[in-house]
Amino acid sequence: MVEAGPEAINRRTNRRFEIGEPVCVEEMLWCGHCRPCAEGFPNHCENLNELGFNVDGAFAEYVKVDAKYAWSLRELEDRYGDRLFLAGSLVEPTSVAYNAVIVRGGGIRPGDNVVILGGGPIGLAAVAILKHAGAAKVILSEPSETRRNLAIELGADHVIDPTKENFVEAVLDYTNGLGAKLFLEATGVPQIVWPQIEEVIWRARGINATVVIVARADAKIPLTGEVFQVRRAQIVGSQGHSGHGTFPRVISLMASGMDMTKIISKTVTMEEIPEYIKRLQTDKSLVKVTMVNE
Repeated sequence: MVEAGPEAINRRTNRRFEIGEPVCVEEMLWCGHCRPCAEGFPNHCENLNELGFNVDGAFAEYVKVDAKYAWSLRELEDRYGDRLFLAGSLVEPTSVAYNAVIVRGGGIRPGDNVVILGGGPIGLAAVAILKHAGAAKVILSEPSETRRNLAIELGADHVIDPTKENFVEAVLDYTNGLGAKLFLEATGVPQIVWPQIEEVIWRARGINATVVIVARADAKIPLTGEVFQVRRAQIVGSQGHSGHGTFPRVISLMASGMDMTKIISKTVTMEEIPEYIKRLQTDKSLVKVTMVNE
């Protein structure tokens, strides 16, 4: 924080932000007065603006945002030291995962099993969140060995390479036939993974599974309604990271030891950003690339 107006209030402390205070900001700029915002759902704001989309983004030396989107990182200073802003840069993607599995998915009870499909930043953050939430078995399905290894570092109990293993049999084996309480679809290829999710739900001894769709895709989901009716399962969609106290809770989780900086593959300068935006589209050895000031 290099400058703050007289009404720039820190919502965690109900005091004015201080010059020099480390902060992170939400990427979704919700209005606060439309019907979805008034009902408490800012991720679905009718007047939504987004940093890096229709508003100039953060690949810049300075970014100006309203104080209501900013969250203090003071809580992370002692644990992360000179990695403070690296940790702060991961609050947003981790909050997307938190919104998906805790807010929209309804969370879990300690001892439940969970399955995450897709080991990008959101899927990996979900691994960490759900393990900290008390999941008995956290299972990640991901083709990239680099990402599978990161999942284990973040708390996954089992990882599956779906290009070499039978996903359905592996999940049923790892859970002793019980299946999972929560599935997170974070692959973006639902036409490929959905039949496998349904087969696990159908064959598992457990019921009441929730499937959360967080990956964006225009592909049609090959849904079999009978599976969800008979097995008392449900599907929910998840978008965004704002509201519901998500950002401050994620910051507190990270302060307590949930170290998401492990997913940063490389730090780059502002000048290197265009090259790495292209590389991220094809290079699966990269998970999260973070810009730093020299």
